[in-house]
Amino acid sequence: LVGVWLGMELNLYGFLVIMNPDGHYIPEPCVKYFVVQSTGSILMLGGFVLLMQQFVAGGLMMSVVGTVLKSGISPLHSWVPSTIKNSSWLAGGLMLTWQKVAPLILLSMIMPLGGMWMVIGLMAMIGAVGGLNQNSVRIMSAYSSFVHTSWMLLGLTWSTVVFMSYFLVYSVSVGLFFYGCSLMNKLSMMSQLSGAASGMGLMMLMGMPPFLGFLAKVLVFLMSSSAIIVLCIMGSVISLKY
Repeated sequence: LVGVWLGMELNLYGFLVIMNPDGHYIPEPCVKYFVVQSTGSILMLGGFVLLMQQFVAGGLMMSVVGTVLKSGISPLHSWVPSTIKNSSWLAGGLMLTWQKVAPLILLSMIMPLGGMWMVIGLMAMIGAVGGLNQNSVRIMSAYSSFVHTSWMLLGLTWSTVVFMSYFLVYSVSVGLFFYGCSLMNKLSMMSQLSGAASGMGLMMLMGMPPFLGFLAKVLVFLMSSSAIIVLCIMGSVISLKY
């Protein structure tokens, strides 16, 4: 467990450099991300210490709360949209994809199944409703990621292979969409490329039938035997609106 914590800390310091490579960006997202991740790390480490001292219930609760905060999932999710909004396209894309892998896998190991169902349902509904009244592409992407995270967590409760398959499809979708958005205002000759990349990424994120996003959802749907899948489907349908 301490090795997992150490890996997350090294990841944090590397990612802070990516968030602000030249020192020209607004420092607010870096500071907010650092404070949130450090708080989560302190809670995790405190939980691990309590577990070593045989305080199982308290240690497990602290570890779960710290991991939930670091991964930015409900109910400790409110820092994600504001941080994504002020970050660069590259940092935002990595925050929504790569940075979620380690905390989510750790969470599936230490969180009771009942708590996992509750988190999945909350994520699906908050992601669906939260993005409806937004006008920022980055914030809408953050709320969309909540819905996709609920699907990923649901897949993770049954199979790591299903989780990784969904995660890879989601990462490619976000990468294409954010790459297209980052090109939008740079060169007029790039407009067709950026439009095609953004359109392809959006279709995959929406889970429309011919695209990989739909196949990933079908894979999770076939694997899952829990009624919580209904909330995930409702969340996806509502998020189609934005």
